Amino acid sequence: MIALSTLFLACTKEDNGPKSDNPYRLEANLLMDNTLFRNTLSDRNSKNTFEILEVTRKNDVLEVMVKGGGDGESFQFIWDGRVQESFPMGIRLIMLYNGEDESFDREKEITAVVNLQKIIGERNNVNDYHFNVVNGSKIQTVTLNPDGTTATESK
Repeated sequence: MIALSTLFLACTKEDNGPKSDNPYRLEANLLMDNTLFRNTLSDRNSKNTFEILEVTRKNDVLEVMVKGGGDGESFQFIWDGRVQESFPMGIRLIMLYNGEDESFDREKEITAVVNLQKIIGERNNVNDYHFNVVNGSKIQTVTLNPDGTTATESK
């Protein structure tokens, strides 16, 4: 009886993460996929290395200024589909260079944008969230706090 109870509990354990097997495109430059997020997080070694200079929020748009890239449309954001629900709430995004190798300019400063309402929806205020922008080309994370201040973590 105990063995059956243990087996039943093990089989009914819920996974609160996204259930999608394929990346789900929320916008042209925004994908939601937990597996892709994890794989990208563990493999951050790119020949097209960029530096996140600044992260700001303007209304419902996250603006990320970087040094290195092609243009603003050459960057892709990946969201793992999770929301940190403790207050203040939090979202993690990985930013990747998704352009042509020949177009990458290490000295160019550009701004890439992502629509935050595609992530949190209309029911919440984007100003109540932390946004952790993880650099997909090297170990660097910039956190935008609800009050507009930022913190950078890099190696």
